[in-house]
Amino acid sequence: MTPHTVENPYINFNGTSGYARHEDTISLFADRIDNLNHAGVASGNLCLQLWACQSPYTGGNLTGWKLAELPLGMLRPGHSLTPIKSDVPASLPESGDFAIILVIAEWDGEGFNLIHDFHNYPCRDVFVHPRLEGLVGYRCVDDKRLVVDVERIHNPRDLNNMSGTLSLELWALPEPYSAGDFRGHALGAVTLGPLAGGRGWENCAYDMEIATPPADTYSLVLMLREWNGNSYVTRDHCNFRQRVTFPIAISATQASETLIADEPLGHAGNPVQTAEQVDEATRAERVESPAHELGPLAPKDIDQTRASQRDESVSAQILFGDSKRLARRLWDWLKQHW
Repeated sequence: MTPHTVENPYINFNGTSGYARHEDTISLFADRIDNLNHAGVASGNLCLQLWACQSPYTGGNLTGWKLAELPLGMLRPGHSLTPIKSDVPASLPESGDFAIILVIAEWDGEGFNLIHDFHNYPCRDVFVHPRLEGLVGYRCVDDKRLVVDVERIHNPRDLNNMSGTLSLELWALPEPYSAGDFRGHALGAVTLGPLAGGRGWENCAYDMEIATPPADTYSLVLMLREWNGNSYVTRDHCNFRQRVTFPIAISATQASETLIADEPLGHAGNPVQTAEQVDEATRAERVESPAHELGPLAPKDIDQTRASQRDESVSAQILFGDSKRLARRLWDWLKQHW
């Protein structure tokens, strides 16, 4: 169910409230919360929830990204909770700026879906994470391996803000990835390592061993994930428009080329580099950060919770070819770039 305002709210904020972010922890506070029910009715279980939304909340259905949740328990009529202050784990959206809303929500038997009161904060909050930029594509080598190409993986955080260990994961899902929980099959993964703030890896190509999912047709999504000290969380993603049917039938007569996205991923203000600058930066990064070229992890089927407020669909096609032709193309590429 979607959280929504109740018809006759009786649990209210009294005084000020606020929040503070500390990496993957959020501090929530409120001066006081009152139960103003005059019929002598106790509330159900309550909680404070902090939400990131595209626009300020004005009532009705609440849609967005739930950043944090603090259970409060039940509140008897005529009683108050005061003061409230606690640190809770954060669940952060992908990069972007959002309106932030703190709500008092009551349990309805299925979830904390009954909103009694809310506070909108005047300043939008900006979330900055490592991200995929430029052209993204993939190509099959055979039915067990494919190569993922990413023009740039960038950490736009402050210069002294090193990322956690990054990884790229390719997933097969029933539908394109949007927001919220999802169920699918992990096709392949590669560990990239940490990335310093303000730095990036250019012209990346990663060879992944593929775990074949059950026979069906899927939407593929490439996820950039970061270790936050407890688990890997999704920082950016790229949906591919062309659905893929497994098992894959290999045709040796087709060229082994990556058909890249119709439009590149990107964010305003990124500097444009010449081919020489990109090549120089790539060589320097390989010397400083060899971890981003580590081999694939063992993929497995698991349920994931992390989502994106931005769904930049990118089209690509899988084209197949024999290993000799692939070897020739790789050799030509190496002669040009090294």
